[in-house]
Amino acid sequence: MILALLALAAAGRGFTCEAIALHDVDGPIHCLSGEKIRLQGIGATETDGSCRPNQPCVPGDPLVQRRIMATRVIGASLSHEDPGLFGQVWFARPVTLQCTATGRSHARITAWCRRTDGADVSCEAIRAGVAARWPRYDRAGSLAGCNHRSLSEMVEPWAHGGRYRN
Repeated sequence: MILALLALAAAGRGFTCEAIALHDVDGPIHCLSGEKIRLQGIGATETDGSCRPNQPCVPGDPLVQRRIMATRVIGASLSHEDPGLFGQVWFARPVTLQCTATGRSHARITAWCRRTDGADVSCEAIRAGVAARWPRYDRAGSLAGCNHRSLSEMVEPWAHGGRYRN
């Protein structure tokens, strides 16, 4: 598994992630095959509501931001959410992402990912107002043209008895 992860993380290598869960806005995204992806070029609020030093983030409720990321940006229907700092949202069905590895960060693959409609997930997270561009990790400026849209355009009622509307 370690050698497979190292081979997959080789910069520029394309791969498919059948996404099944999300920890926080910038990752990790959990793939059905076991990989964990840290999205390239963005920073987001930590699940405890803090911003890491020297990392951009967007003020707001990180759990609401994570739900927006999962449903509106990635396009998942949600199954359930694990509570707490180490929790994540689980998808009702896998969502296909086409990714290009850029390297590694801890035990995660850093990557640019696209939905099946071709939209860049990092750019869509910025447009949804749940992530901020991190120029240090977007040196080519790929995300410079991604403009934030109002969250009021994105938000729906979420929780109903521990389950989510689709």
